[in-house]
Amino acid sequence: MEHLTKSQIVLLTLFASFVSSMATGIVVVTLMQQSPDLVPQTITNVVERTIEKITPTIIEKPGKQIVIKDEDLVVSAVERNVKSTLALRVTLESGDVVHSGVGTIVSSNGLVVTDRGNFGFGKLSTTVDGVLYTLEIVSDDAANTLGLARLVPVSATSTPAFSAITFGNPDILRLGQTSIVIGGRDGKTITTGLVNNLDTRMVTDKEAKTEVKVLDSIGVSTRFAESSNGAPIITLGGDVVGFLSINENTGTQKGIPATEAKKLIEAALKVTTTTVEEVKKI
Repeated sequence: MEHLTKSQIVLLTLFASFVSSMATGIVVVTLMQQSPDLVPQTITNVVERTIEKITPTIIEKPGKQIVIKDEDLVVSAVERNVKSTLALRVTLESGDVVHSGVGTIVSSNGLVVTDRGNFGFGKLSTTVDGVLYTLEIVSDDAANTLGLARLVPVSATSTPAFSAITFGNPDILRLGQTSIVIGGRDGKTITTGLVNNLDTRMVTDKEAKTEVKVLDSIGVSTRFAESSNGAPIITLGGDVVGFLSINENTGTQKGIPATEAKKLIEAALKVTTTTVEEVKKI
């Protein structure tokens, strides 16, 4: 070593590093071949998830590329929906006011979707932009898991145009897709997870005489407290595809597809239209 030049020492170091790397690779391959199937499968899954996390979304546009990271999509989805989520409160017979789940504004005139379980304890109220509102129940049908209510100002003389969510199509959800939930006691707590279950069944369309797949519930990987009951389930695109239904007494949690909420809204609009027409006739 004393008689080697600096260049020779550098080359010798590189050669030793190369040989060491080759030996390490051979040992790793040998051990992988001798290990149980679960080990390489687990390593592969970790590598795939790591690549998925760090790989940005690239949108091609004429003359340029726009790189969008998943975290940017989450931020955008939250910004689109956070103003539409409400922390609900209920006044008990004793006069105490306690938290009672989360509601979601689904129309500009103040219709709110939540889990029906939040209706069962007393008069609901919430605050929007500093104004106190009570919730007038519009639909509380036992055949449904979700319920529909309308925001009624306590003291304000006029009702503003509310910021409403946009519904997505829950029937095109895929396992492993990112889910965002805005809930918690403040109605503003952000939680992300994955769609880990899609409970479907086949039903027969009597008119078309064909079988149709129906989505009954959406499973999300994160467990929530009952304070998030009724909270919206949101995709990275910012669309609401479902609502949480949580029962701590039975230990159950499921996502009710937005399809049910749409039906409640359509039924409420039909009743409103009919009432207006009847008034006009009078």
